Amino acid sequence: MTNLGTQMRQYEESHPWITFLPKIDDIGYESWLLLGEALSKFDHLAGVPLQPHTAEELSRIFLSKGAHATTQIEGNTLSEEQVRLRVDHDLELPPSQEYLGQEIDNVVTGYNRIVDDVVQRHSLVLTVDRITEFNRIVLKDLTGPDDAPPGTIRTTSVVVGNHYRGAPAEDCAFLLDRLCQWLGDLRKETIATPLERPVAVLSAILAHLYIAWIHPFEDGNGRTARLVEYQLLLQAGAPTVAAHVLADHYNKTRSAYYKELRATSERPPYRVTGLIKYALQGLVDGLRQQIEEIQGQQLGVTWTNYVHEAFQEKTTPACTRQRQLVLDLPLKWTPKSSIRELTPQLALAYADRGEKAVTRDVNALEAMGLIVKAKRGVVTVVRPKVDALRAFMPLVATSS
Repeated sequence: MTNLGTQMRQYEESHPWITFLPKIDDIGYESWLLLGEALSKFDHLAGVPLQPHTAEELSRIFLSKGAHATTQIEGNTLSEEQVRLRVDHDLELPPSQEYLGQEIDNVVTGYNRIVDDVVQRHSLVLTVDRITEFNRIVLKDLTGPDDAPPGTIRTTSVVVGNHYRGAPAEDCAFLLDRLCQWLGDLRKETIATPLERPVAVLSAILAHLYIAWIHPFEDGNGRTARLVEYQLLLQAGAPTVAAHVLADHYNKTRSAYYKELRATSERPPYRVTGLIKYALQGLVDGLRQQIEEIQGQQLGVTWTNYVHEAFQEKTTPACTRQRQLVLDLPLKWTPKSSIRELTPQLALAYADRGEKAVTRDVNALEAMGLIVKAKRGVVTVVRPKVDALRAFMPLVATSS
């Protein structure tokens, strides 16, 4: 194999798996099925109307998950809860740990930069300059005086994880440029065809893989690769919340991630199909979970509207108190004796009333079909009858 006429580059001997020629047709029918499901779920998530505060909360949840995953897989020890606080500008760290927060800040800046470019319709063409800019972003204020400046393609040899050597330094700039050209060609070849979006998703996974193979920077390669992957997923039609799923998957299944990554370069024929299937399965699993969470949010909104409609003609103080009670009940069995302590609103509503008032309200709500009452030993427990809403949902047959 040769490039540029008869000139042989060093990576062709040292890294023969870097070919820019994976046969997409060979990924297997299971991966194609997963691709179809992923794209369908992208469209599902993108078309779901949410209340503004719900949409904002979900965006921040999954931004935090993405930032946590992207940095934790590289060794950041902050918990997901701490990352969420940092995203909300509400986490102060001691000086010795501030670099951990800076890593989070940088990755969030990278994600937001990409989203801003989408919103403002800036060019999303993947170039060497764009990849080096991502590296500058993720390494901002994290390098020492003896380190190469962020965004600088390395000039020395590197070993990754004590077993994998990055591509020869003299070939890194060439390989990054070749990667950008190759991905651009794939996009041009499939644009306006049924393969456009499936190939775009595959391109995101392959771009991540090739940056891991090339390892073009002294530091921040993994975070840079995941920003590239995030951008390409957005270009494939993934909503912003869904584009964080792959990073979260890699982090949660880290041993499998490294195993599949190693398998692509350990021995001929250097197949990438295993990594692709692993990534697509994680993507689909994560999307299913996101849809379940959003369905739960929607069910809660629908339940609230259903309860308000049930009380539309009921305006007495007792009815107002009963409506508050059913809306404040959690979606689990709650001892009747604990009702007045559930929320400050209920504590105030029952402050001057005895236990009989709670019993009357529970019985009234049961008669309205809004709660279910049961016995657990000698304890009476209640929960909202949210299942009543399923009567209004499309009928689906179950397999037997």
